[in-house]
Amino acid sequence: MKNHPVIYSAEIICVGTELLMGQVVNTNANYLASELASLGISSYRQIVIGDNHQRLAEQIRLSASRSDLVLLTGGLGPTSDDITMEVAAKVAGKTLVLNEESLETMKSFYRRICRNMPVSNKKQAMLPEESIVFQNANGTAPGAMFKAHIPSSEDKEHEAYLVLLPGPPSEMRPMFSTQVRPILEQYNSVRFKTEYVRLYGIGESTAEERINDLIDNQTNPTIAPYASEGECLFRITQKFDKDDASDLITPVINTFKERFGEYIYEVGNRTLKEVVFDMLSEKKLTLSFAESCTAGMASGEFVDVPGSSKVLIGSIVAYDNRVKQQLLGVTTDVLENMGSVSRECAIEMAEGCRKLLNTDISVSITGIAGPSAYSTDKPVGLVYLALSDKNGTIVSEIHLSGNRMRVRKVSVLHAFDMIRKRLLDYES
Repeated sequence: MKNHPVIYSAEIICVGTELLMGQVVNTNANYLASELASLGISSYRQIVIGDNHQRLAEQIRLSASRSDLVLLTGGLGPTSDDITMEVAAKVAGKTLVLNEESLETMKSFYRRICRNMPVSNKKQAMLPEESIVFQNANGTAPGAMFKAHIPSSEDKEHEAYLVLLPGPPSEMRPMFSTQVRPILEQYNSVRFKTEYVRLYGIGESTAEERINDLIDNQTNPTIAPYASEGECLFRITQKFDKDDASDLITPVINTFKERFGEYIYEVGNRTLKEVVFDMLSEKKLTLSFAESCTAGMASGEFVDVPGSSKVLIGSIVAYDNRVKQQLLGVTTDVLENMGSVSRECAIEMAEGCRKLLNTDISVSITGIAGPSAYSTDKPVGLVYLALSDKNGTIVSEIHLSGNRMRVRKVSVLHAFDMIRKRLLDYES
């Protein structure tokens, strides 16, 4: 395969009836599409096919007739419904032959787990002749890459490469990254580099207005806005030749920093909670939450970050006023005169939690997630957040739209952003 054409286009076929039935989430397509993009290969289609000989053969033939590369995952097991290798080889006109190295790799795998290899697994070592074989260090199914010559719509023969990979992500991803990707890198000199600018506290339309001139005049790099609940994300992508070391992204990022300032919480891949965790860890500070309307969601989100136990001491879910009083020390006067959804209550919750759990920082959240409002002056979406630390207590009032879940989710994001901005003040 040394004298090969350039690979410009690709299609991804994920094989398995379990995918069609929704029994398994298809994460392979997402991973492979991202990898192809970074290689400068355009992924035009993603297809899911069940374990059916005829439909799979038709799809492989169609995909190979219009794309330079067809990536297939799944269906490489030892059972009768694992048909991908057999069908793909037949479409390409290849004979399956025993690959001794793959057979020995499988035997070694079973020896490591102290089991005898079933006879049926020998099927997995039957691979297309003249193919590049990818050994599987994490399972039994090897992968393969080989050419297929398929009649195209223009009555010409189209040459495509078929790459077959195991279905389990724990096997597919390392096989692709360590064995397939290095080969594909030789097939295209174009590369893509992507950076993400992440913002909180500014709406998507307002954010776009600030950089309309950049978007309207973009060529290379390109700028693409994305919006999620409460956040804004801009993807900046540079197209370059693999031998070209020029950096066109950094000047664009610098312009973003000039125009958005502290709205930017990350240039990269970290989420808001990960940024907050890193900031707290660097300063060796501890954190606690006192939650009412979010009912533990803030602490639940935070512990998704690996190592969070170094920072998060605990959380009090004070949904009922008795808990607010008995554990957090919220006064009867505040609850009766100001209400549980008030600036005063949020302040006493944060200060009480910080004292109770003895943390450097404590954040409280109390609000009305809906669907019913307390009164006309306290509508659904009204949320108070307070942050207590060595420098005192600050409070924030926000008004959110959307359903109950959105109000709670965005309240948590706002709590994380309060912590981030407070920690920035520590540095100034």
